[in-house]
Amino acid sequence: MSVNESLSISKQKFVAVLIIISLTISGIVILSGCSNTSETFNETTTSVQETTEQMAVVQDTVNHNVDMNPTPLTIDDQALSLEGYGAAGALADQSLSITDMLMYAVQDEYLARGEYLSIIDKFGKQRPYTNIIKSEESHLAFLEEVYISYELDFPEDSSIDHIVVPDNLLEAAQTGVQAEIDNIAMYEIFLTYDLPENVFEVFTALKKGSESHLLAFQKQVDRLN
Repeated sequence: MSVNESLSISKQKFVAVLIIISLTISGIVILSGCSNTSETFNETTTSVQETTEQMAVVQDTVNHNVDMNPTPLTIDDQALSLEGYGAAGALADQSLSITDMLMYAVQDEYLARGEYLSIIDKFGKQRPYTNIIKSEESHLAFLEEVYISYELDFPEDSSIDHIVVPDNLLEAAQTGVQAEIDNIAMYEIFLTYDLPENVFEVFTALKKGSESHLLAFQKQVDRLN
């Protein structure tokens, strides 16, 4: 083999090595780009999911009908005898009048609002609490309409004596889950009674709202775990 042929072969091998190195580097760059794209896609997907969840929470106030001139409550319906505060009291009460149910409902909605406000005060503005508080305000407004329709005085907020501030955000989310579970159970019991239509409509709406809140808190617990 001549010197020129040997040099030619060596040159070809060198070029081949350069091509292999170039392709390897290109592959690494492409894979890196795919990884970044995948991460960006996952982040975007997560963001969209969270936004959708928050929208669901804000829009959880379903249509309700409150007859502003209902049949007056009977004396028995107006009897107020409570066994505790909020959902805990309602779940323990074996004899519920209409005003008992309304009072328990108002107390529990006040308690939820106060609890979530205390979480924001401690940890700063956090989702889903900021959005759920707006829903709690709507829930209280629904109940106030019922009180007005029966010419009853709307109760003052005394929830501060029952609020327990969580130590961390995971505990806060877990507290939210349990609060909404109890709230839903309370409305489920109420809805087994023979209720005036306007009261039935509002309790149904509030139960659906709490089911939406429960889903948001369960998602929060899953993320923080």
